[in-house]
Amino acid sequence: MKAADIMSSFTPVLLTELFELPSLADLPAGIDFVPVVDSERRFIGTVDLATFCSDRNGAAVDDADIQFRISQQIPCIAADSDVDSLPRGLTRAVVVDSSGEVVGVIGTGGLLACLRKSLSEFKQRFFAVINSVQSGILAVDDNGIIILVNKAGEELLGIGRAAMVGRPVAAVIPNTVMPTILKTKKTLIGRKVEINGIALMANYAPIIVQGQLKGAVSVFQDISIVDKMSNELSNVKSLIKELEAIIDSSYDGIWITDGQGNVLRVNRAYERITGIKFSEVKGRNMQELVDKGYFDQSVTLLVMKEKKSITINQLANKDRRILVTGNPVFNERGELSRVVTNVRDVTELVNLQDQLARTKEQTLKYKTELSHLRSQHIKDDEIVYRSPPMARAFELALKIAEVDSTVLITGESGTGKDVIAKFIHRHGKGIAAPFIKINCAAIPDQLLESELFGYEGGAFSGARREGKPGLFELANKGTLFLDEVGDMPLLVQPKLLRAIQEKEVIRVGGTEARKVKVRIIAATNRDMAAMVKSGHFRQDLYYRLMVVPVHLPPLRERKEEVPLLIKHFIDRINKQYKYSKRLSPEVVQRLVDYSWPGNVRELENVLERMMVTASDDELTLELLPEDIGRKTFLPKSGTKLKTAVEQTEAYMLAEAYREHPSWPKVAEILGVDRATVFRKAAKYRLLKGSNG
Repeated sequence: MKAADIMSSFTPVLLTELFELPSLADLPAGIDFVPVVDSERRFIGTVDLATFCSDRNGAAVDDADIQFRISQQIPCIAADSDVDSLPRGLTRAVVVDSSGEVVGVIGTGGLLACLRKSLSEFKQRFFAVINSVQSGILAVDDNGIIILVNKAGEELLGIGRAAMVGRPVAAVIPNTVMPTILKTKKTLIGRKVEINGIALMANYAPIIVQGQLKGAVSVFQDISIVDKMSNELSNVKSLIKELEAIIDSSYDGIWITDGQGNVLRVNRAYERITGIKFSEVKGRNMQELVDKGYFDQSVTLLVMKEKKSITINQLANKDRRILVTGNPVFNERGELSRVVTNVRDVTELVNLQDQLARTKEQTLKYKTELSHLRSQHIKDDEIVYRSPPMARAFELALKIAEVDSTVLITGESGTGKDVIAKFIHRHGKGIAAPFIKINCAAIPDQLLESELFGYEGGAFSGARREGKPGLFELANKGTLFLDEVGDMPLLVQPKLLRAIQEKEVIRVGGTEARKVKVRIIAATNRDMAAMVKSGHFRQDLYYRLMVVPVHLPPLRERKEEVPLLIKHFIDRINKQYKYSKRLSPEVVQRLVDYSWPGNVRELENVLERMMVTASDDELTLELLPEDIGRKTFLPKSGTKLKTAVEQTEAYMLAEAYREHPSWPKVAEILGVDRATVFRKAAKYRLLKGSNG
């Protein structure tokens, strides 16, 4: 209920019209004040009409006296305020609308009417609630006089409400225990009584308010229906036990779901055949069980779709081959209510067939893996080098290819460490032997050990049941290439050291040592000696890896190879994409002059990017990346210092004039006077055709 529902509409009095106040007789009942507003209709207070008129008594009142008579003690509330939220003790209030204008007043009369209405509504709701209860309810006061009985109580007792209310309960219901409840003030639960030939179950409780006994209440219901239901339930339980015994005695497995594919029942034979326990799948949906890998397919889902009996071969619990027949069960409305599946174990009948299929599949897998590994080996005619350092590196690689000494290849990223590793393998173990590569920086620390050494079945959560061989075992009689070995975690390093020294590995979770004959080639772009000194790499493992060190210099230290590499990559990309593109001499020179921090890999990527994005067959300077396109100048190696200074001065003057074709501006940019700029420009013959 809102404040607007209990207010009396009232027009406020303007401050300037207080001399014409209405009389008390003109106000709504219970209202003895008037709200006052200013000239803008804003509420400023109230005037107690009786006091104001008595004090005036016909005498003139000035403005100051009027202001003194206006009170702010009566609160102002919004019309949409809930009555229940109003302050306790509130007897008078001024009501305003959403714009703040006075629309009415509330007095004791409105509050009393609101209270009466609320009590009436509560009484109606209370009797509606207790009359909707199916159990009988009867209440007495502290003298045992009946004060309340609901409709169900009238029907069960066979007496009308008018004949009970106001009478002593003992006179209406002989042998009632209500007087005892009033005397002892204790609750009595589950007492059986018989009234008018009807067996009732009654509960009794005293009514205590603030520690004082105010009466007692009894709740009772007909238990004949309950007894009947109990007998029927007992019969149903007996039938269920008999049915369960029949189902569990079946030698064939039985699987039952509802019409939506939710598992209802699985017998013991099914658990024996498949190893799947009823407790694992109870209440779960067949689609979920298929998704989780309990089955490769579900006959229940097929029956739900086709609405007919279906028989299939099913793989259950990943390793049990069974023959299943699903049968639909329809209710009286023709709706699918159950799917009953009969199961027989045919695992032994297909073991040989499965074994043959797995063998063929494994053979094909090995052939595919071998073909893939062989395809990764680089042919000798794909190796491009000219510089003496690279020539020495490949000469050393060729020497050590025939032995199994451990090799550590060092050099910056992109210098071709994997290329020389494959070169060593090809000329040593040969293409027929396995070449296994692992990037030690690309695999999480907790997985690197199991990748290198393998694991036994069940060694950790998520592990295959049959276990998995590690890369050492896969690389047996071949080469294991440990790329980025400097990033190998310290926890794995002792086990790697043992595998290299003892030539055997122990899988994670296992105890059996497996002999392996593997050649180790490691590579890193890090300063291993510094890592050993700082404690980030084991010293004994470092010396075990660095039996034969091979260092590859960065591309910036072997610029004579850049033109050869450019031709090699251009020819390969043209062949790959069926292009006929070429580089302009200026582009080649710019590429030769560039420092190539990413080395050969960066050069290859830049060339491919230019070729696939170019519109014309000739690649020009505009296609170069910004950092490469910026021309830099360095005098050639061996140039005399004086000549190098002159070449540098000429280059800086020419570049500054190209960007700002004004020699005075060039002098300003280079920080020298104009005479010096003109003198040097004339010396290097740069004034010809200039604008001065």
